[in-house]
Amino acid sequence: MVSSHIKTIALASLILVQAVPSMAQTPTASGIRELGQRLETARDVSERKRAAQGLGRASTPMSVALLRRARTSEREVQVRLEIVRALRTIAFQRYPGYRDALRGIAEAADDDFERDALVRLRATEALWEAGKKDLLNPVPFMEGQFTDRSGRLRLSAVQMLRKHSSVEAADALGRAVINPNLTETVRLAAIDALGAVPLSEGGPVGRAIVASNIASVGLIGVAPVPSVRGLDRRHERQIAYLAALVREPNASPTLVLRAVKSMGRVKDKSSIPVLTELITSHPHDGVRKQAIRVLSHVMARQYE
Repeated sequence: MVSSHIKTIALASLILVQAVPSMAQTPTASGIRELGQRLETARDVSERKRAAQGLGRASTPMSVALLRRARTSEREVQVRLEIVRALRTIAFQRYPGYRDALRGIAEAADDDFERDALVRLRATEALWEAGKKDLLNPVPFMEGQFTDRSGRLRLSAVQMLRKHSSVEAADALGRAVINPNLTETVRLAAIDALGAVPLSEGGPVGRAIVASNIASVGLIGVAPVPSVRGLDRRHERQIAYLAALVREPNASPTLVLRAVKSMGRVKDKSSIPVLTELITSHPHDGVRKQAIRVLSHVMARQYE
């Protein structure tokens, strides 16, 4: 058994040396195939983990294919986690086959293809990091996790989108807010996140800069990049989703109250009509009181 371990380490090390760009040699197909065989057939868990690491270092399309295939049949969670790490290494370094490595990570994040919640969580985090490295758009993957079997993973996906300062992330959270098929826990988290997504609308200074840009490019006959109206509408779209929720006939007071508080974070004037509606017509006393407080904050901001 010890001899087998040493052989696996030696083989992985040899492939790593051969894979260094400054070397004239390249990873051998036979060496990669042998690591793939060890990954699928070795009895010892540690040996299979080292084989996965070696395939990650080899970083070829063949090693990606072997890693993806092995994950589907691997019984041990710790080995599948090592496979995800190996695919992550290949993808993040943009080695040959990195697009297939990203597909393999996406499979590991999908509860239709991966049964363990921890593996799915680590794969989801890898996809999020890949998005920050401009390897892919992480928003569709995060939105897809809103229906994962694991409650922890569902909430983690919401929190990841909360940090993504894009209109697309706000839209994904907004769709979760108004989706009655999602759990109330996810919807409550999405409501909080939607109000906290850092969609800066620029304020007076930002609008002045845009107005200057419009005036300048107009002199040379070039279309302006953003418009003043476009800046304002970034916060309006957050309010639109929250307003759609509070106007749902079957929305629970808990959801409505959380949505009103989220409007208070955004503090956009587009929330004034819906807040007024709640104050005058909502049957829940707590919702009406909260709407009054938020409306006063929104009105006060208009004079800041």
